[in-house]
Amino acid sequence: MTRFLKIIILLLVSICLCSCTFDRGIVLFNTEPITAENVANSEKIFAEGQRVYYLFIAPKKMDNEFIRVQVFKITDDAALGGYEVVRTKDYRLMLDERYYHSDYFTIYQKGHYVMQFFSHEDFQHPLALSDFYIK
Repeated sequence: MTRFLKIIILLLVSICLCSCTFDRGIVLFNTEPITAENVANSEKIFAEGQRVYYLFIAPKKMDNEFIRVQVFKITDDAALGGYEVVRTKDYRLMLDERYYHSDYFTIYQKGHYVMQFFSHEDFQHPLALSDFYIK
């Protein structure tokens, strides 16, 4: 019986440790346009109506031409499991932007938000995601 139990435990551990993982990119936020001088000063808390600048760095070179950027709010009032989509926008990547994307947006409601990036070839697994707060 103990040998059978060891085999079961080994099987469960191997399934848990060998599960599929996706390479994730990095998302940095700031209150001013992100440059080489201030890239280390990433922020997560912003004021209402303040511009939220972001920099998405891909885990590897993106071969697709378009990415989708989605921002959703985590709330108890939303009908779909506590997530309310606030903003979705598709961007065309230029040839020199295959490793990164940078832009800004403004949100006028307080709350906890999550930003995620998708390849147009796979909307199920985000390339990167990160959260921030509007106070």
